[in-house]
Amino acid sequence: MTKYEKIKDYTNHLFLFLLEIIFPRYCIGCGEEGSYICKDCEIFLSEVPPSKEVFSIWECDGLMEKIIWQIKYRGTYHIIDEVVQKIFEKMDLNIPRGTIISYVPMDKKKERKRGFNQAELIAKKISETIKVSKGEYFEVMPLLTKIKENLSQVGLSPEERVRNVKGVFSFFGDFVPENVLLVDDVYTTGATTRECIKILKRAGIKTVQVFTIAKKLKI
Repeated sequence: MTKYEKIKDYTNHLFLFLLEIIFPRYCIGCGEEGSYICKDCEIFLSEVPPSKEVFSIWECDGLMEKIIWQIKYRGTYHIIDEVVQKIFEKMDLNIPRGTIISYVPMDKKKERKRGFNQAELIAKKISETIKVSKGEYFEVMPLLTKIKENLSQVGLSPEERVRNVKGVFSFFGDFVPENVLLVDDVYTTGATTRECIKILKRAGIKTVQVFTIAKKLKI
């Protein structure tokens, strides 16, 4: 670790320590102080069955839907750290060495308004957690950009979702990795991720795996 990385690491830990003092964590399920997801409420997180199309952990329903909402619309993005930690307690992503971790991009205006892209933060936390737990480093890199605005996918039918994302994304940059882990927060019908995969493979990427924290089972 370089001197700059040590300073950055220390600053991050100091920031999180001060944050815990000023804004203590309360369970989103019951309000108990100490964590965003207490042990009693964790049992209400429904796990989803394995899928070849996407790695997801929980169903986006009930408590998990509230957690995602808190991250995206209340700006409580520090929940991501705790959620990703719980993910690694449940499964090993088994990412091939040399894989680039990327994420589904947001509209730039929306990202500036929100202040962050939750998919990017999840991707970075995954990389950080693997580095700490296994000592392996996976670079996080933007590989896609949004080239035009579209409607929110919320409330659209599966067919409308497919049309809504068509031609929205473009490949970003000059580097074309062989393997990519594409990260997003929620997998609903797969319209967005399939469009992203199509663009990435068209650019020359051989293998694209998709990971999301949650998956909608009821549309």
